[in-house]
Amino acid sequence: MQAYAWAVARQGGTVLQHTPALGIKVSAGRAVAVVTPQGEIGCDAVLIAAGPGTAGLAATVGVRLPLALARVEMLATEPMPRLAHGGVDGHGLYGRESLRGNLLYGGGPHEWLDRDDEAPPPRRVGPVMAGLTRRLVELFPRLGHARVIRAWSGVVENTPDGRPVLERLAEPRNVTIATMSSVGFGLSPAAGGALAELVTEGRCSFANLSSLALARFAGLPEDWRERQGWTPAR
Repeated sequence: MQAYAWAVARQGGTVLQHTPALGIKVSAGRAVAVVTPQGEIGCDAVLIAAGPGTAGLAATVGVRLPLALARVEMLATEPMPRLAHGGVDGHGLYGRESLRGNLLYGGGPHEWLDRDDEAPPPRRVGPVMAGLTRRLVELFPRLGHARVIRAWSGVVENTPDGRPVLERLAEPRNVTIATMSSVGFGLSPAAGGALAELVTEGRCSFANLSSLALARFAGLPEDWRERQGWTPAR
């Protein structure tokens, strides 16, 4: 994240810390300001890319974005001799081997959340970690002695079909929505280029993004999370 912040600064952008976006002010079919606790910030265009908070901000301009929030966990092992195949993605397990030989892995069933977007994310490491370490040893049985040196968790957003939403809205016409459905860092280089063109040109020149539009959720029932079992364990 620090590298992204430095890149924004190099391009002439400004990062405002401790300045949460509370909503978007619309006039005559266009977004004219972003509302923050420190006041309104005028705008010519708005890109809503707020992770778990994206649906809440979209709602302030009258757009329904179906998202389910979940806490996911990752671990890092101590450095070890390099593996022939250290990367995995499938069956609920994903990760890779660092250049130093650390295994960086996550996976297992999500811990689905119901929470206010403005609440601080939970920082604890929960029961998913035990299953993650067991599955990792099953995948790499000769590495069962490896020590876990770090573990962390975070809150991610998930669309009903697990695919991103990348779209410049027709109304308000200067607002673009971007939610990557848990895969933002992996796809950010290509998605960033597409979003830059959506904001400045109104369309992406190198890819057809129509299948990633919100219209695919037009008939989604209100209880879609319950139907998919994406609700907190009680």
